[in-house]
Amino acid sequence: MKALVLLAVLAGLCVAVQTNLTAVAQRALGAPVLVAISGLATSLTALIVALTLAKPDFTGRAVGYAVGSGVLGAVIVGAIATAAAQGGVARALSLVIASQLVFGLLLDALGVFGGSPDVGVLKVLGVVLIIAGGVLVVRF
Repeated sequence: MKALVLLAVLAGLCVAVQTNLTAVAQRALGAPVLVAISGLATSLTALIVALTLAKPDFTGRAVGYAVGSGVLGAVIVGAIATAAAQGGVARALSLVIASQLVFGLLLDALGVFGGSPDVGVLKVLGVVLIIAGGVLVVRF
């Protein structure tokens, strides 16, 4: 559990730093070029790590999921870059995090990707509180 918390905190730190880097790069390069360069760097890094650490099973379905994930990643980087450049990093991340949680709860509740529908009142309340905090960041 401790490793899970550390990884989540590390990811949060990386998202905050990456969003700033992305906003600055987007102003200089434009969103399409930024997404292309960022995606290439992400792809090469991930491919080197994956091929070094594991021997993946390349099935058509798995590769299709990976391609879909990559396309969504390009949308994510481009959308966050544009939103952060226009409205500020904190505002953009507040909206991204709130929407991630809402859609994550919805996907979990529906069991869309095979997970157990583990959505309770306290989780929903937690998301509502985070959204309330996000509204404060966006409005003030």
